[in-house]
Amino acid sequence: MNRLVIIGNGFDMAHGLKTSYMDFINWYWDCRVNSFIEETTKVSEDCLCRLKIKDNSDISCWNVFAFNNSYFIKSLLPKSRYTGSEVVQYIKDNPVTFSIECCRFFETILQSIENRGWVDIENDYYQLLKISIANPNCGYTINELNSQLAYLQSLLVKYLGTIETNNFRNDLKGAMVDYFDTADFSTESTARALDNLGLDYDCPRNSRYYYENRNNLKPERIMLLSFNYTGTAQMYDGDNFELNYIHGDLEHPENIIFGYGDELDKSYQDILDKNDNELLRNVKSVKYLETRHYHELLEFLMSAPFQVFIMGHSCGNSDRTLLNTVFEHENCVSIKPFYHKWDDGRDNYLELVQNISRNFTNMKLFRDRVVNKEQCQTM
Repeated sequence: MNRLVIIGNGFDMAHGLKTSYMDFINWYWDCRVNSFIEETTKVSEDCLCRLKIKDNSDISCWNVFAFNNSYFIKSLLPKSRYTGSEVVQYIKDNPVTFSIECCRFFETILQSIENRGWVDIENDYYQLLKISIANPNCGYTINELNSQLAYLQSLLVKYLGTIETNNFRNDLKGAMVDYFDTADFSTESTARALDNLGLDYDCPRNSRYYYENRNNLKPERIMLLSFNYTGTAQMYDGDNFELNYIHGDLEHPENIIFGYGDELDKSYQDILDKNDNELLRNVKSVKYLETRHYHELLEFLMSAPFQVFIMGHSCGNSDRTLLNTVFEHENCVSIKPFYHKWDDGRDNYLELVQNISRNFTNMKLFRDRVVNKEQCQTM
């Protein structure tokens, strides 16, 4: 019997990496502000945002603005600078002197950060794509939206290349290689799973029986299915491990997949019916065909019964097509989420299983296969 470990962004964050989309957007503003010293006009722009010094201002260009403000030094002792986000907020707070114009996509991203404190760029892209289909006069074109997503992808690859970690987590590695706990198995899969492990379903399954047969409870194969682009998962590779970067990795940026993957959404058929390939440019299901990663996953799923561990993946709708394939597969024995617990006692187990439920079309199967909170672990 095998184990599939689904790794998401929370896995990187659990290693101290600032890999959230909000961290990425903060880095983007830092880069924009740092570029002011090279800007000799009153306009600083890219396909996401246009920053302008108004004509009635005494400031002749962004370069002058940067030097006149001493590179936005917050304090001399200790020497520190204002962040790019703080500088941009200052610009927003002075509309008489400055103006900021953002494309609809980037404006939606910034509103998500402001209103919710987090953002899902891929989901925001998909929602705007659906709006453009329903309303051709929405103020942006599909080509513009695709170009903006491609630009964000290139920036994200650049940003992630600036961060790394060697913070190995022994507890996570221990969980990955740990013996199977038969109490985790779904009722409809227990007999088949025990048979695959060489255990007798009709024997009294007490602690002594499992201890005597504990070698049977070791995972034969372990696949780390990483949805991240960073190399963090590589630190956990081992003898019976397989590493699958399903969305590509930083070492091969040409194969990175960044888009949407929700074929279960009611609007997806409408997208197909439009017969416009630009609408499918960033569909993950199509992009999976560019490498063997997806086929390697299918081969793993079909090879033997497997248990799913979820480490740091939110199980949101942007990966719903692939997660549905895994969660409702006939060989899936159970799904065990590792959840986050904050210092004040709150945790995200309920939110996580709510997200997991949306990846099922069979809710009876969902209730049977997801491991209850009492048997799950934090990470």
